Amino acid sequence: MIAKTREMTVAEYFAFDEASEICNEFIDGEIYPMPGGSGPHNEIAAYAITALSTALANLDCRVYASQMRVRIDPSKYVYPDVSVVLGQPRFEDENEVTLLNPTVVVEVTSPSSMTRDHISKVELYGAVPSIEGYLILDQTRVFAEWYTRAEGGWHLRQFSDAADVIRMEPLGIDLPLAQAYRTIGIID
Repeated sequence: MIAKTREMTVAEYFAFDEASEICNEFIDGEIYPMPGGSGPHNEIAAYAITALSTALANLDCRVYASQMRVRIDPSKYVYPDVSVVLGQPRFEDENEVTLLNPTVVVEVTSPSSMTRDHISKVELYGAVPSIEGYLILDQTRVFAEWYTRAEGGWHLRQFSDAADVIRMEPLGIDLPLAQAYRTIGIID
């Protein structure tokens, strides 16, 4: 379970997060520290970034790692493991620390973030009009959940075979699931 700290204002959160050695998510006044991930977590996130960057190389897209904060609304800020912007990115601040218009976000689950990634973040990301896809990658097995925006909510598809290919329609690319899991000992 992710620990939360005392309630803060948005301005206090920005100062706290900037001074912190780790990323901290902020939901309605509460801080949620995001400690670094395990080896498999970081490898899966890195391979996802590499696969997405390669597939999007000839398109007007940007791929950002977990240090890019995403604004959900004026009282909610999170740090997805990967954020992708189709077209030009828009930022809340001149330092380009807080992204306003991600098209796709990716989370790699950990035991401590499993419930949050599958429940509250589905809702949070659904509140951002620019987000058309949300990919959750499990760090303990080959398993992905791909949420795409649909009328009235999200459409969910699940993938559990390394040979599966996720059609990331919002970006116009295919993501072979094996690319995200290629060397972490899950795939034979």
